[in-house]
Amino acid sequence: MTPHRVLAVVLFALAFLALAATRAFPFVDDLSGVAKSAVAVVGAACLLAGVALWMRKPQDPR
Repeated sequence: MTPHRVLAVVLFALAFLALAATRAFPFVDDLSGVAKSAVAVVGAACLLAGVALWMRKPQDPR
């Protein structure tokens, strides 16, 4: 696997954890609406960055 795909997998894992944190964990109920939104935005950014890295084509070695 290329380093870009390894980093993409890590970002996918972070996005999944952010999604799970907003839905499953009881401590999230104690957070404010702004903090919940921040977790969701960070998760979405990780997901989009992971997709961009996964779809990147490897450079031709010359």
